[in-house]
Amino acid sequence: MNTFTNAMRHAVSSVSIVTTDGTHGRYGLTISSMTSVSADPPMLLVCVNRNNVAHDAIVANRRFAINVLTVHQQQLAARFAGSNEHGPAYEFNSGDWSGTASGLPQLIDSAAIFECELDRAISAGTHSIFIGQVETACGRDIAPLAYSNREYGMAVGLEAANTIFTGTKNVLEATLL
Repeated sequence: MNTFTNAMRHAVSSVSIVTTDGTHGRYGLTISSMTSVSADPPMLLVCVNRNNVAHDAIVANRRFAINVLTVHQQQLAARFAGSNEHGPAYEFNSGDWSGTASGLPQLIDSAAIFECELDRAISAGTHSIFIGQVETACGRDIAPLAYSNREYGMAVGLEAANTIFTGTKNVLEATLL
């Protein structure tokens, strides 16, 4: 493992499934690189490896949806990352999917959904940066899935983190005494 990859293990990111559907096929893949670009107009970016089968379909279909996963959707994250451990990889036969008027697969119980029209694709190393103009967006009050150090987890607010840290500190102090 190179030093860049090792250092990136310590970054925390959200986990999403990017989907597309159209004349060039229906695909979905798990990503951990999604961020906002602009609020006016609303735009997001996702990074997709050019070797992934969904890459060319997103370019050709010119549309994609970003489904931000919840803490209860780790198996879907693994499946759309290519793992066969919980069923066939990349298949939409688990999870509660719906199609929209535009035809993009949306995971109904996700934390947030952004439906985008591809604005541009920028080549960067092994990946393409897809910038999408957000056409619709919706979110729910539910904890999103987080990813760090090759493990899934849940982000907590500062108050909860302080409680966890204080509790851990007290346990360590008691163990040392």
